[in-house]
Amino acid sequence: MNRHLITVHHPASWHGELWRDALFLGNGLSGILMQGAIAEETIRCNRFDLWHGGNPGGEIPDISDTFRDMRAQILAGQYTEANTNRMAAALAEKGYRCAPEVPHPLGNLKIKTEPETIFKDYSRGIDLRRAEGFVKYRIGETEYSRRVFVSRKRDLVVFLMEADKPFTAAYRFDVFRADGREAAESLTPDTIDARTTDNAYGAKIRFAGEYTAVVENNRVYVTGSRYLVLMRLWSGEEAEPDIEGFSYEDLLEEHTALYTPLYDAVSLELAAEEEPEADTETLLAEAYQDAASPALLEKMWRFGRYLFISAFSEKGYPVPLYGLWHGDDNMPWSQYVANENVQMTYWHTLTGGLAEALRPLIRFYTDKTESLRECAKKLFGCEGIWLSAYTTPNVSGPCVPVGVIINWISGAGWISRHFWDCYRYTGDPELLKDEILPFMREAALFFRDYVTTDADGNTMLVPSVSPENTPGNLIPPYFTENMGHIAPAVKNAAMDFAVMKELLTHLLTAIDITGLYTEEREGWQALLDSIPPYQINGDGALAEWIAEDLDDHYYHRHLSHIYPLFPGEEIDSRRTPEWFEACRKAVHLRKLGGQSGWSLTHMANIYARLGEGENAVQCLDILTKSAVNNALVTTHNDWRHMGMTLDLENFAPVQLDANFGLVSALQEMLFCPMEGALFLLPALPDRMKAGCAKGLCFPEGTVDLDWNETGVVAHIHARKPYTAEVFVRGKSAGTVNLAARESTVIRI
Repeated sequence: MNRHLITVHHPASWHGELWRDALFLGNGLSGILMQGAIAEETIRCNRFDLWHGGNPGGEIPDISDTFRDMRAQILAGQYTEANTNRMAAALAEKGYRCAPEVPHPLGNLKIKTEPETIFKDYSRGIDLRRAEGFVKYRIGETEYSRRVFVSRKRDLVVFLMEADKPFTAAYRFDVFRADGREAAESLTPDTIDARTTDNAYGAKIRFAGEYTAVVENNRVYVTGSRYLVLMRLWSGEEAEPDIEGFSYEDLLEEHTALYTPLYDAVSLELAAEEEPEADTETLLAEAYQDAASPALLEKMWRFGRYLFISAFSEKGYPVPLYGLWHGDDNMPWSQYVANENVQMTYWHTLTGGLAEALRPLIRFYTDKTESLRECAKKLFGCEGIWLSAYTTPNVSGPCVPVGVIINWISGAGWISRHFWDCYRYTGDPELLKDEILPFMREAALFFRDYVTTDADGNTMLVPSVSPENTPGNLIPPYFTENMGHIAPAVKNAAMDFAVMKELLTHLLTAIDITGLYTEEREGWQALLDSIPPYQINGDGALAEWIAEDLDDHYYHRHLSHIYPLFPGEEIDSRRTPEWFEACRKAVHLRKLGGQSGWSLTHMANIYARLGEGENAVQCLDILTKSAVNNALVTTHNDWRHMGMTLDLENFAPVQLDANFGLVSALQEMLFCPMEGALFLLPALPDRMKAGCAKGLCFPEGTVDLDWNETGVVAHIHARKPYTAEVFVRGKSAGTVNLAARESTVIRI
């Protein structure tokens, strides 16, 4: 079997939005969606930095008095009055208008042919290890194929058009113009040059090889049996494709030299080698009737990893919710949404050997520091920085005027976790001193100024939002819409305190490492010590709010309050067993019908951290039954109304964070590094009886795992001195004490 191949035997088939189950290909800068049609193919093209609309808003008016009034209402128990969207209304009253940008497609490459008879043997797919897509079919006795990749070396989209005999295809490029720009197209027998008339963006296409061509009816008609189509997508800065003397094989080889090592940094095998090759439609049909097979889970792990690498470039922006594959303009939640989606996109990277991919994320947010300071000062009267859940390349103010967003305060703290982990895994001291520590300190300054106290002197956070939930006793009995935000701004969300505690802990460690800000250390320690303990509610679950007058609401997709267990590491079975069991109860009480595609993968990660492999994989079963299309692309919810996710009429947007969350969940089932401990196969479900994983990373080294029904073999490799207790399937296997570049083998 080819573990790296995904194959579909139909073209893109989502009526009205064919891009949804197209083939997604990209290099972190340019991305294409190839639908796979024969007679009239549309290949949608994108650039990472092509965003439009939005409004940065200008100077933010000072509405900190409104914030303080809102705080007073909440402290007085007037939750309904406080949740009348007061801060957004105050901004509007002072004439402030801020709106997020949206990414939009660059344009469509159109390829038209005239089949002489019926087609047979159709397939399309992606070789994930080469990041190469293909479309193949037969018409009569003639074999046709299109092979394509997006070069990481040259930032080119490269097509190889082949057939057993010469055929004619007509090409044109339609520039996307929903932003109001005019466009023009220049055609010759060798080139297509399509661009906006103000030269903001466009595409240059060249044909190379053995072919003949003519220009007719605003198209280039190319005839040949084997030739190249080379497309340069550009925005802001154009460049000619540099391909003289190169074959398709040459260009593919230099592309894979950059891409494949990233893909191969970690490997995972769950399916038996002798298992016959199956297309994705068959694998998904089997999962729909029963459960996700190891073969399907392995394919989805590989596909999610492929998608992330294909959407990532050190020169680009962080990987957004749709990656580089914006099939339409103004798509839902297409901004950087940092109250879950951005973080989930990156959960898998560290264990998956892709720590360097976090650098664009760090750059994206640290470059906004000055704007985030203004937000903190003008909205809340606080020092430090406030990071909105929604940001775009040129908008970082309060751009989504709803209480669940404008009153959420943990964005900068949660993002700081990723920054800190990037340092832990890369060990880059300059990155820590110059970018990570200053950002963490700014986030901590905000918490320092934001905290208040009750009459007894206990530290409080008011207002406080647990994304994006409302306490159960504040939800009217007639209200059943679980996506709504009735009264999210209350007090003492457990997640806010968990993020604050984690941030301050990391900040203190960073101060000790760098020797910077040592004069502030005592104050930060005192703030950390003032944080109240979590609470356990009457059901025995970790309470979502540390407040006796606020009840939990279980019919909700967000699992924010379980942060100290996952993605945090504050709670675990060794050090905090009582809180560990309270987290277990909390996730067990979450209702199935309130979940979404991404929340199912979040829940799978939590179950894996709890050691519950069967529940973790069941979440992935539900995902494959409800929110995965035939191209393995995940959606927000089930569009078929089968009762396993939120049921939203005519609304099921693509959301790749579930693809990425699944990658993380499978890695969590197999390997969990914690402070002073390595957990090997901590949540292995019964169906994964045998397999192997190579190169799984922890900050000090890597682990290779081989397991079957008779035992487990683990190779632990240390990059630097390392001591930890090793647990295999939940049982201690002793302590390893390794010097730098030393390895050991554990057999159970």
